[in-house]
Amino acid sequence: MSSGMHVMSLDLDSQVQLLSRIQFLTRFSSNLIPITGGEGAGKTWLAQRYLENWADASQQVLMLCHPSQSDAQHRAIILQQLAPNAVFNEHDPLLQSIERILGQYPVQLLLVVDDAHLLSPAIIAELWALVQKGQAEPDWQVNVLLFSHTGRLDKYLESTSHGQGQLPLEVEIPPLAEQEVQTFVETMFAAEPLDAQGRRLLRERASKVAPKPGELVKLEQGEHQDMANQTSRKPSPLVVMAVLLVIAVAAIVGWLYPSATNEVAGGVGQAQLDEALAEVDVTGTMDLSSNLAEEEQASPVEPEETASAGAVDTSADDSHNLPPEVSIEGLTVGRSETNQRVVVPSDVVDAMISEQDLGGSGEEAVVDMRDTLQPVLPEGGASEQPQAGGETNTVDAEPSTDTTPSQTSSTAVQPAPQTSVPASVLGEALTSVDANHYALQLAAMKSLDAASKFIDDYDIDSLASVYETRRNGVPWFIIVTGDYPNVVAARRAETQLPQRIQALQPWVKSYRQIHTEIERVK
Repeated sequence: MSSGMHVMSLDLDSQVQLLSRIQFLTRFSSNLIPITGGEGAGKTWLAQRYLENWADASQQVLMLCHPSQSDAQHRAIILQQLAPNAVFNEHDPLLQSIERILGQYPVQLLLVVDDAHLLSPAIIAELWALVQKGQAEPDWQVNVLLFSHTGRLDKYLESTSHGQGQLPLEVEIPPLAEQEVQTFVETMFAAEPLDAQGRRLLRERASKVAPKPGELVKLEQGEHQDMANQTSRKPSPLVVMAVLLVIAVAAIVGWLYPSATNEVAGGVGQAQLDEALAEVDVTGTMDLSSNLAEEEQASPVEPEETASAGAVDTSADDSHNLPPEVSIEGLTVGRSETNQRVVVPSDVVDAMISEQDLGGSGEEAVVDMRDTLQPVLPEGGASEQPQAGGETNTVDAEPSTDTTPSQTSSTAVQPAPQTSVPASVLGEALTSVDANHYALQLAAMKSLDAASKFIDDYDIDSLASVYETRRNGVPWFIIVTGDYPNVVAARRAETQLPQRIQALQPWVKSYRQIHTEIERVK
């Protein structure tokens, strides 16, 4: 997490003073120093910070204690870091093993133990004996730093040093000052998009917790937990859009493509109905034709009528072209009568209508025009079969004469050569300053124009320097001044600044952190 990295690189006055005091106590003599503090006082961070930036010993050992570790494991961890290739017995006392491994060489050892309240009285006694050996030998310097909870080691240390006339030097980790708490919280939430009200609420929450780094870090965890809960309550816009899209697609598909089963069933039923009607028409017409033929044979007919009848018979003798008879016993289409349907020509119908208009019944018209009644096939009664050798008009699509493929550029567009000119990073001159020195940070702006305007408004062009950094991908322009060898000198120089600058409450910042922030731009 970027905020965690900012907090880890933050230098607070109380912690800097504590580390400098420990450095002074361990520089010229051998000591066993218990460094105590409550839960969340920052003991682990101080232990690692001291080894990284403050320790001068050539031989350094860091041991992180765990409740499940035994005395033999503690000895093995210390000796493996001190002499990785040495052969030792982890059940022997530490002093005996170190004398056997490094007895003929000068010893300058710094041993840092985190959660030292988990050590057994036997290991604490061995560490005390190791410090006593360092005080007795001129070529030995052994310093042991025990980071533990307050009051957890007092009983063991008193019993170990009883009767020797010397007590370990205990250092207490002080709580953070009010200004340090605000600086810590602002650094921790520097990358968070908080408005003025959000920062005010954050300061109120910070004032209600203990002024310890561990308690302040929990504020960030609680903030992220609240944000996660709020996010979980709101449905994702992408999920809502996806659901709506699926519903819309389903509706469109159902509208464009209705159920094919119903369509097929309905179509088959209609086709069967039409076929049945056509078959009934054909059968009825054939029956009528046969009845007329029987009547003609039974009655005498004149030669002219016979000739005309023969002509009619000849013209109507095309039954071989008709399809074979279809048996439709029991088939009725919406009719309950058993008689066959008779097709009457239109001229007979006209004669019947004319007779009825004159007051008759129309039967005489039927008798008079009986000879004209001929079997008539209904249209569509016989389905026309397509001839096998029939001509089919086919229109062949002419092939496109333009067979040239789409024009593509014969020569690829060559991008303009980019000349990489390394741009100088703003504030790169500050990287030449010693990383152990300190400066005063005056302000932090989000644009170079704002930083320049700030310098012009306060007339500090000759004092201030500007460098660029990145915080969560966003450029920031930091305004700093001075090059001081330590924190005390930086604080003293702050009082000599103009009153307008002092009103801004500048804070001390190490050049090591400045170098780290400049490197982010590169």
